[in-house]
Amino acid sequence: MRAGPGSSMFSRQGLPLFATYLIWGTGSGAQTLGRSLFAFELENSIFLVTLLFAALGASRIISAPLTGFLTDRVGRKPLAVIGAFLRGAASFGVLYIDSYAAFFVLELIGNTGVSMWQTTSQVVIADMSTPENRGRAVAMRNSSMRLGQLIGPVLGGVIAVTWGLPQVFVVNGVSKFLVMFITLYMIGETRPTRERRPAAERTTLRADLLPIVMSRAFIALALTTIAATLIGQSMVQAMFPIAGKIEAGLIESEIGLLITVAGIVTLLGSFPNGILVDRFGRKTSLVPGLLIAAGAATLLATMDGFGSALLGMAVLGLAIAMTMGSTQAFAMDLAPEDKRGAFLGVWASFQSFGSAVGPLTAGAVAEIWGFGTAFIAVAAFLVVCALAMAAFGPETRSQRRREVEAPSDAPGRE
Repeated sequence: MRAGPGSSMFSRQGLPLFATYLIWGTGSGAQTLGRSLFAFELENSIFLVTLLFAALGASRIISAPLTGFLTDRVGRKPLAVIGAFLRGAASFGVLYIDSYAAFFVLELIGNTGVSMWQTTSQVVIADMSTPENRGRAVAMRNSSMRLGQLIGPVLGGVIAVTWGLPQVFVVNGVSKFLVMFITLYMIGETRPTRERRPAAERTTLRADLLPIVMSRAFIALALTTIAATLIGQSMVQAMFPIAGKIEAGLIESEIGLLITVAGIVTLLGSFPNGILVDRFGRKTSLVPGLLIAAGAATLLATMDGFGSALLGMAVLGLAIAMTMGSTQAFAMDLAPEDKRGAFLGVWASFQSFGSAVGPLTAGAVAEIWGFGTAFIAVAAFLVVCALAMAAFGPETRSQRRREVEAPSDAPGRE
């Protein structure tokens, strides 16, 4: 059975899909806690830990476009199943290794699976939504993932203390095989058939992918995507824990609490932001969100205690809620239906580029000139990206709606 666009997104047919995001996020959240700690235990080198994260981001630059291309050729469902299997199998494999090199290889294999599943899940949401409800659909996806990512580290911490750090990876492995089972038996194939595509989609949106990727709109999207990834990867995961400890004198429990606060603000703000972008357009949220993120980076550059760090992280959580879903909806709007997988795969490579290069660049600036300068540099880049989106990014929601509806308004059509 094939899932239809739009109408099934928020019905019972959509519940298994959103359940996979919650389950995936829970397992990944648990492994996020264990990955860096386990790598450090194996080799006792901070550099090798950061090298692992950079390599994982770099591997997705290749796997994401390839996955997107294959989803257009063989369908969404096979790629999602294979991706979940690879991540789950690699997680279970951690139980049988005792060297950093083996762990590095397993994580590269598992991260290829993550890239396959995440890219495919983006395409599925684009398939099942319309420009009128896409912001809410993306918000539901992100909220489900975010809730799991809040539960996962707590669950992983309890399991690590009780049964040992390697058992955290078992949680992730179980979650991925459960996602694979739900995808196999409860979620239909969403790749559009030629008969199902509206005539307007086949005539007005059927263009070569290269001209679209070279357009000013895509360049604005690429910059915004790197910026949105930079907010989460560089500021939350790479810079804030160390900066909070050194610059603001925070202890580990306070740092964990502040990261959780940012996550809760993001969770609470995601769906209201989805309603906002569906009603008023993607740029209405995206441009202000980038500017708010720049403000948060400036606040973190001057933090000197728990109170100032709390303010900075709360503002950052709001900025993530505004930029993450809006960027995804913008990308889905730009994607031509007959090349949707390939387009979103190319777009996902910019997410991967941001996650690979962003932490290393910000970390290098912090190492040479200090964390304050690094946060200010991030703020300046975010402002540039906001201005680029404001100047060159079209309002895709209204544009796509006009393209789809124009033929029905033409003379001589019923």
